[in-house]
Amino acid sequence: MRKIWIVLLIGSLFFVGGDMAMAGVSSAAGKVLEPAMLLSQEEAKVLTGVSFEACTVKEQPAVGLKLCVYEKDGALLQIGVTQVAFMDKKSREGGTTPQSIYLAIKGAFKDAARIDGVGDDNFIAPGGLHILKDGYYLTVSLGSLSKDKAILQAVGMRVVENLGKHSKE
Repeated sequence: MRKIWIVLLIGSLFFVGGDMAMAGVSSAAGKVLEPAMLLSQEEAKVLTGVSFEACTVKEQPAVGLKLCVYEKDGALLQIGVTQVAFMDKKSREGGTTPQSIYLAIKGAFKDAARIDGVGDDNFIAPGGLHILKDGYYLTVSLGSLSKDKAILQAVGMRVVENLGKHSKE
């Protein structure tokens, strides 16, 4: 039963809908990173071979999640970044962190596969590749391409590399 709730949580994190944009978000916790900074449209094309449309940004401030969703002709590439700097005040004051969210989801998938060399920690579970790096919880979803571990690894490594560049600016 616990796994069902975790899968539902993952689903809500990955496919947030509606217009949840927050204008002018700022936080004492630091700069808000945009997920498109972690994987550009051109990088998405190079790594997957798909000429995606510009990404659509979706947000879920309650958990500090921003998504960049690239789509074209049924192909999907989604990059998520969960960060303290984007979490709403209630979540931050309640002690929720990207790491606590990551660990809660990882706990439901104890035997999940890993990809060596991607982030500080990672696992593959519903939704794709889940990565913990420098206090950020990153997700990479490739839709039907998710079964291709080489592409998942390449995208995950690029996202982590780009995080390193932009989080220190």
